[in-house]
Amino acid sequence: MRSNAKCYDDLRAYLAGVPLIDCHDHSAQLAAKPTDPIRAVIDWYMQADLESAVQNLDVGLIFDAAKPLEERWPVLEKAWKRSKYSGYGVVVRRAIQHFYGEDDLSLAALQRMQGRLLDFSDPANIEAVLDQAGIRVRIADVWMNAGAIDGTLQLPPRSRLAISLPAYHAVKCYEEVQQNVAVLKRTITSLDEYVEACRESFVRCQQFGAVCFKDQSAYTRSIEFGNPTRAEAETAFNWIMADPRRSLSYPDGNKPLGDYLFHQFMRMARDLHLPVQLHTGHMARNWNSIVKTNAIGLTSLLELHRETRFDLFHGNWPYSGELLFLGKNYPNVALDFCWANMVDPIYTQQMFQQAIACMPHSKIHGYGSDLDGGTLCSAWAHADLARDNMAIALASLVEMEYFGLEDAKEIAWGWLFGNANDFFRLGIAAEKP
Repeated sequence: MRSNAKCYDDLRAYLAGVPLIDCHDHSAQLAAKPTDPIRAVIDWYMQADLESAVQNLDVGLIFDAAKPLEERWPVLEKAWKRSKYSGYGVVVRRAIQHFYGEDDLSLAALQRMQGRLLDFSDPANIEAVLDQAGIRVRIADVWMNAGAIDGTLQLPPRSRLAISLPAYHAVKCYEEVQQNVAVLKRTITSLDEYVEACRESFVRCQQFGAVCFKDQSAYTRSIEFGNPTRAEAETAFNWIMADPRRSLSYPDGNKPLGDYLFHQFMRMARDLHLPVQLHTGHMARNWNSIVKTNAIGLTSLLELHRETRFDLFHGNWPYSGELLFLGKNYPNVALDFCWANMVDPIYTQQMFQQAIACMPHSKIHGYGSDLDGGTLCSAWAHADLARDNMAIALASLVEMEYFGLEDAKEIAWGWLFGNANDFFRLGIAAEKP
């Protein structure tokens, strides 16, 4: 993609040289050595679009590596032709062109790729692709904290940990309470003990090098958190502790306890000076309800915890107006466009423009791959697409004389690197192009 604005080429060339902070990554460990070219180039997001394109076909066949490519290709071909122009499809096409010299997916292309798949079980290959993408640091949500708490966690190159929160406040039974803090080698008998054990766990994660908290409970419950009393939370907690065979329903039965714990964790984030990343808007895969994920549901949370800093994810797709309001109205809120650049490139371009017009541009974090270690080719392509989206948005504003080219470059530097570097206190040194 490109813009017809006269300054576009100059601006896009500048953006190519700006280093990136990947604000949201899921690379938990080194990937397994790839053997299947389909799985190597089709990430989990594109899989959802394939399934949506051919609902009644056996899409699972596409990813059954035990079967030959020739048997799987007819199903993939039909789905691919119907979905290749989505944002996810753009990422796949860019990745295979850049890394394998293929202009499009075809059976012949997959056969040619078969013997030269990039091996991301090798850290040197990871570093090489991160260099190509310009990614200096990746903030990694690996969904587990125990290894950080006891110091045994080994993250892939250039990763900084995000402390995963959902399991700690979604507790439903005695066993989950004990499992959450088992690495501390203690038995929990009261709500106060559990809260204190969580605090100690988070402090140890920060000592390990964690730079933020991350919560994606929007997948399973509304992000509109109530503010129950301690007594309400303790009643639910004591009920499950009194009999290990009991279990709270989720999310409703857990809500008094879960909401109370979530507010406790927001206070801990404030005290530890760690920002909180929150999933808002669209969810991965298909068949989910987006009503519960609209960022506007966070309003009372943002109002209450004014000294806690929040990083709101995914452009809140498709609720752009609500997210822009939160970014403009709340000084403790930053807007994070991780994943959004490929969920809907046009939406993201328009939001970039609107964000400049209605709020401080220093509150925008422009890129996060939201991918795992085996799909690093897609992460490169996603970064390339994000640079396009920013260049198109900013060049259009230069063309209409909203500001000058040098102003656009300064904003782009912040969106790709400077803003997130400051917000997460990464301390990464970099020179402007």
